[in-house]
Amino acid sequence: MTRERRAGPIRVWLFRGSALVVVVVVGVFVWGYFQPKPPGFAPTNPDEGAFVTQEWTRYTVDATDREQWALFDFNEGRLVDASLSSPDWDLAFKRTDLLTNSGVTNPASDGGAVDLGEILLEEAAVPAGVRFVSDLLGGDDQDEPTNPEISGWYNYSFVTHTVRAKDNTYLVRTGEGRDAIVRFDSYYCDDENPGCITFRYRLVPAGDREDVT
Repeated sequence: MTRERRAGPIRVWLFRGSALVVVVVVGVFVWGYFQPKPPGFAPTNPDEGAFVTQEWTRYTVDATDREQWALFDFNEGRLVDASLSSPDWDLAFKRTDLLTNSGVTNPASDGGAVDLGEILLEEAAVPAGVRFVSDLLGGDDQDEPTNPEISGWYNYSFVTHTVRAKDNTYLVRTGEGRDAIVRFDSYYCDDENPGCITFRYRLVPAGDREDVT
């Protein structure tokens, strides 16, 4: 058998194998696209306020705008109309991006965050001598404000094309005598569209703290 005759079946096998891989990959992505999204919530009506229990407060921020930041004040329990350079907010939302009122985002403010790990909101406590991390420059080009402690609050699945909140709980410094222990629940609106960030939090007395920049 000549080399050319032997190469023919090999080419056919390679072509069929490649085609099968393409079909499987496309099938997985199509299947993932049509999978149901995680439970969603309608943005909290600012006129009605947050949902408050004895243990925690729940709020849903409309973070669907790709250009404008939504600024939240934990002590007030609501969104505030302010700029990033204002001291009147604690956590900023834009799609999946989060910022604290600190560091490169607002050098004049002393906010920050710390990842407390996988612990229930009700069981989380402020560690002694907790070290808050301020916002710094990051991203692909190292030129975008970010906070490494809280920016990774979610996981993204390339198969199901969904964003799911991690099981972690975070501590956010408010600078007003009380800090906020925060846990994220969802990234979806009640119509399954993305960009509505639902979180629960409870305020705790500010303890002994250190800064990490």
